[in-house]
Amino acid sequence: ELMEIANPATAEHLDALEDHVETNFAVAEDLLPRVRANSIASSAADGHVAGDDCDDGEEQPTIKIVAAGRMKALQLPPVFEKVIELSGKDQPRIAYIGTASFDRTDKFNICTKAFRSLECEIIRLDVSEPETVLSMEEMRRLVVDWADVLLCSGGNTLHALLRWKETGLDLLLKEAAEKGKVMCGGSAGAGCWFNSIHSDSLRPDNMKNSEYVQNELDDNELTDWDYVKISGLGILPAMAVPHFDATGTNDVARSSHAEQVLVDEQDGMPAIGIDENAAFVVEGDRAMVVSGDGEATCHVVVADGKTGETVTASLTPANAPMLLEDMVAMHGINNIECEK
Repeated sequence: ELMEIANPATAEHLDALEDHVETNFAVAEDLLPRVRANSIASSAADGHVAGDDCDDGEEQPTIKIVAAGRMKALQLPPVFEKVIELSGKDQPRIAYIGTASFDRTDKFNICTKAFRSLECEIIRLDVSEPETVLSMEEMRRLVVDWADVLLCSGGNTLHALLRWKETGLDLLLKEAAEKGKVMCGGSAGAGCWFNSIHSDSLRPDNMKNSEYVQNELDDNELTDWDYVKISGLGILPAMAVPHFDATGTNDVARSSHAEQVLVDEQDGMPAIGIDENAAFVVEGDRAMVVSGDGEATCHVVVADGKTGETVTASLTPANAPMLLEDMVAMHGINNIECEK
């Protein structure tokens, strides 16, 4: 497959994406408030106080998201098993969306390994190139009606969001989320569900033929790039920072740069930092952390408007998931659950 990829015009690739750094990709900002409203109404009808734990066996509101710090984290048993659990099936049907990795087959094989080991039925939805895009009706059938799990690859988040917007897939992903499909992925496939993403989409080798670029450019060219904050689909009200415990090829720590972004923007939006071997999980209006290795976790980062500094709280084990709105407000943050 790689032999058939044309030599890249690296500058053209980055310039084209850079034009869309400020593009608003949000289509689902209304989804979580409606889920929360439904949860409050259900609690009131059942005689519960809003926010109390509900163990009466009734089905929770629909949103189901597993956002991992990197794509390989979805192969770790605790994270993978959480996806299966949320699907409600032993062998869920998987719609794989590899847009962020430019629909490369080698990335498909890596990303779907755990699901193939369960003999899950898997279909690929390739939209990186115009000639592979299905009709809107067929995409809806696969994404909204057929699939139990929507698995989005890691890679170039900005490229993926742009292609989803151009093809209308973004609206189908919102529809699928609203129906309770499990929306999951790592890195780009994690950040896309949030209001915004701390991204390395302008990294010179973050493109389809990355191996060629790595051989074409020298070390200085490969490391001379900056992170960018871009819009996401808007389901979760925070800035996602995947690879939170890692340092980029530009020798800048993700966590440090994300903190600076919060200080510079002062927009009141918190950040959710996701360690590479952890996953941030949302079910209905509640959130929790799954640790893939027993050590990795997630973090809430907020900027103090008075001091110009940031405060980071690592999410620690507890007995039950907590309300997502309480978590992002940093109220009772130590009560969020971390499965090991």
